[in-house]
Amino acid sequence: MSNSIISSDVTIEGNIKGKGSIRIDGNVNGNIQFDDVHIASSGVVRGDIGAKCFINEGQFNGNVTAEDTKLKVNSRNTIKLTTKSLSVEVSAQVVGKIKCG
Repeated sequence: MSNSIISSDVTIEGNIKGKGSIRIDGNVNGNIQFDDVHIASSGVVRGDIGAKCFINEGQFNGNVTAEDTKLKVNSRNTIKLTTKSLSVEVSAQVVGKIKCG
């Protein structure tokens, strides 16, 4: 499996699909399908995400389907989320609909 990084000076307009993990430090306007998706504190994603593990430390707006979800400190989430396991840390902002279990 590979580890991919979208650096902070990169903006992607379009969908991203792969295996392994992806870390987003930049901007993505499109859908993401990876095993593990990590939005870093500088990352901004607008689109839908399908993943085994989803971690957000940055800004996210869209739909997520994941087995395990972690919404970290200071993350901003406008989200429709379907997950089996959810962790929301103090000061994470969440607006939307969550289905867990």
